[in-house]
Amino acid sequence: MKQKKNAFRWGATEVVLAVAMAGGCAYAEAEDVVEAELPPVVAAAHDGIEIPYDRTGVSVTVLDAEKEREAGRYKLSDSLGTVPGVYILPGGGNNQRGNIANIAIRGMSSATETLPMVDGMRIFNATGSSNLTPNIMGRANMFDVKQVEVLRGAESATYGGGAMGGVIFMETPEGEGCPGMRLFNEYGSFDSYTGNATFQGRVADTAFFISSTFECSNNDIGYADGSSPQVSHAGEYENYSQALRLDHYLTQDTQLTLTYRREDAAYNYYTPDPYYGGLQPYTFRTNLMTAKIRSKLTESWRSSLMVGYFGSDYMFGHGNYYDTRNVQLEWRNAYKWCEHHTTTAGFTWMRSQYDGTNNGELTPYSGLENTYGLFAEHLYSPTNQWDNSIALRLDQSNIFDAHFTARTASSYRFNNENTRLFGSIGTGYRAPGSMQRSNAAVPYYGTTYHGNPSLECEDSVSFDIGIEHQYIQGHYASATYFWERKTNAISETYVTNPTTWESDAYFYNSSAHWTIQGIELALRGDFGDAWDSGYKVSASITQPKAAQNKQIPYTARQTWAADVHTTPVKGLTTGIGLIAAVGRTFATRADNYYTLRWYANYKLNEQLSFHLRVENLTGQKYTIEQGYEGWGSSVPDMVNAGVGIYGGCTVSF
Repeated sequence: MKQKKNAFRWGATEVVLAVAMAGGCAYAEAEDVVEAELPPVVAAAHDGIEIPYDRTGVSVTVLDAEKEREAGRYKLSDSLGTVPGVYILPGGGNNQRGNIANIAIRGMSSATETLPMVDGMRIFNATGSSNLTPNIMGRANMFDVKQVEVLRGAESATYGGGAMGGVIFMETPEGEGCPGMRLFNEYGSFDSYTGNATFQGRVADTAFFISSTFECSNNDIGYADGSSPQVSHAGEYENYSQALRLDHYLTQDTQLTLTYRREDAAYNYYTPDPYYGGLQPYTFRTNLMTAKIRSKLTESWRSSLMVGYFGSDYMFGHGNYYDTRNVQLEWRNAYKWCEHHTTTAGFTWMRSQYDGTNNGELTPYSGLENTYGLFAEHLYSPTNQWDNSIALRLDQSNIFDAHFTARTASSYRFNNENTRLFGSIGTGYRAPGSMQRSNAAVPYYGTTYHGNPSLECEDSVSFDIGIEHQYIQGHYASATYFWERKTNAISETYVTNPTTWESDAYFYNSSAHWTIQGIELALRGDFGDAWDSGYKVSASITQPKAAQNKQIPYTARQTWAADVHTTPVKGLTTGIGLIAAVGRTFATRADNYYTLRWYANYKLNEQLSFHLRVENLTGQKYTIEQGYEGWGSSVPDMVNAGVGIYGGCTVSF
């Protein structure tokens, strides 16, 4: 069956509602409505007008969760490593799985400069990090999302603060088809196990999706000098996560959506450092809930109202507790003036409450931020081949003055629509946290951090231009040049007492700027022959320069990714993949690395399939956390765990 083209939504513009059918599985018949076969497209990061992939000027990559699972990538971190322009520290940072040290989009870190969104909720906290911490993102899986959308470039005009370098958007899937269940089990190296149960479907006017996942691993910690921890459970990790989505169609034109996501995770952090060393337990608990109503009020006017809550409880060791409580309200409207013009506009409010206790101090730190935003976007398509958009946003909070951002994008198709030129330019910002802009003095592991009421927001501007060409039916090549600059970087300066080795840290806006430029190259295609073969290849070559012409920490100058798969016999799909990085940095330079992987899936019938995968086929050893010298001793580099073999089965009924 030819597939209907998915969409990339801009603002809250148009809601495409399925016509609810009476009876148990009647909805499955509605899915059989087809349209002409169209090029690959992406889906929406916002509710709104469905804009096909080849009609947006923004650099975006969409990862289809089902296809990622077919390739043996069940963790978000594994999938993000295949995206052009994205560098992810391999192995998971401090304790490999369970703690991602850093994810960078075009050199912009996930800790402060790229914005994760889940079910439309901006994950934000008032500590000074504008978005989801790398720790939380490192535990996400590909079982409870339909797809992951990665937008590259400054996107604050559309998505708000924190989107200086891009957006990573995830959404709980809407149930579809007849009710059914899928059970996934996988065992493997390092005492690893992953299990998932998913129950989803649609009955009459109601759709449902329920997913529960358990994951554990000992992570097999090792050091570059050949040593390993002399304690048991040194890198042990486990995580329970659940996701729920309910959709009810009140009328043909009105849809109510409720989502709930929960996570309970724990892992052990071990370091031989004699001062901070030993075994420190981390525990995490998160809850996310959203409620949204979307309605077609007239033939030209669509509206949506969303309220969401995100809570995070985090403990590191003993005596270090951190809680985040966020509430978000968003009202979006879209008006289609005519065939060529559509305008979206709305209002948003975010409240973020943060509480923390460091080292058991009797004076805990608390922070509160309220942010209000007005936004609008206009889409103009003068011809069927040329599409343009401009977005404007004004944000203000109790800790920073009004901040204005803008973004414009354009896409033009020609050569019988086999060739497309696209480009965008936009601005972004990241606000200082309430602690950073206060008079507070917060102690943390031998360092006292002093706030600065004069801190200003970090700012960014980005520009990219690209070309995509379909050189054979179903085969595409693309090249994108990008340039980004960050100014007013919130930095820290340290003053250390040589007797006690205790430090005072002071925040300030740096006068130097970060400048990042590079090119992203990609090839993808499917042969569609009897062997059902396909491929995708990407490369990013960048110059991520910080102040004094130094490379930005936690970046790489080159990243490479490739995947080739084929189906030599009916039911069997096998493939091989590559991930590589050159010119990596932590605080200083780290080693280059590459990994090869092999995977295979055998579908015995519609109900049962088996899979096997081998990670790091050649047994490469590379640094995942840099060691250091201090406190009278030397801590060696931590290295990856080595070759891993995993296998399991999936049962559907």
